[in-house]
Amino acid sequence: MQRTPRLPLGSMANVRGAGSLIRDVRARMKAFALLLSLFLLAAFAYGQLYYTNNVTRVEAIRAASRLRVGMWEEEASKLLSTNGLTNAMGIGAVTGWDRCYGLSDGTSLHLDYRARSIARDGRWGGNGELRRAFIQSNGVDIVFITFTNAP
Repeated sequence: MQRTPRLPLGSMANVRGAGSLIRDVRARMKAFALLLSLFLLAAFAYGQLYYTNNVTRVEAIRAASRLRVGMWEEEASKLLSTNGLTNAMGIGAVTGWDRCYGLSDGTSLHLDYRARSIARDGRWGGNGELRRAFIQSNGVDIVFITFTNAP
């Protein structure tokens, strides 16, 4: 078995011994691992925030029933915000999307929009016409809301 030659101590100013390079790498790796774990912890802690509105299901149905089919998204948002529904999450595509408002009992109010005009740049939202509204719980539609001008 052949041994690697060792440098005499003091021959290089920044080398203090045979294992000093390994100790320096270990210290850097520990610091890097600590910073990475703190970053991941922060990302997971704040990554799944879902803000709910302090509105009950009955109040949400009452507010949404005042909307009209064909109402522009901006008008619907203004009307709902006067009733306490301000925190929404949008899900959709260029041709149509939903705005979901989390309610205090764990259900959510969904407003279904279709685009007034298809955006050519790939963006969606902000230019929709209201089609329908419903309340969902765990992905199941439980209440379909009738609008004031429904046929």
